[in-house]
Amino acid sequence: MVELSKANSYLENHLFNEKWADKTDPVKESALNTAENILLSHFNFRDGAEITDNYFHAVCEQAIHLLNFAPERFKLQQEGVTYYAVDGITFTMKSGLISQVAKGFLKPIIKLRVGEAK
Repeated sequence: MVELSKANSYLENHLFNEKWADKTDPVKESALNTAENILLSHFNFRDGAEITDNYFHAVCEQAIHLLNFAPERFKLQQEGVTYYAVDGITFTMKSGLISQVAKGFLKPIIKLRVGEAK
């Protein structure tokens, strides 16, 4: 689990950190927990990955991404919606749930999947 004090230090000078700075500690901890759970559910990590700086940075980047992500879009994507239309205007959503910055930090610490186990 990422420590809140370390995350605060990392994110205090982060670009677009207003949504982080405006939140209470319980909301920040919730964002960190959610970010970590999302990353753990989407990636297979190498042994010891959770104690690396890359992991810490990825969780922080994912947390700030979630706070800046439009809540309505997040809910729709969680429900599997990829396309919708309102008054003749169509919206197509690619999976933006995982921060591209977080993915960059994760590259050296995730296990690559080769083939399929049967």
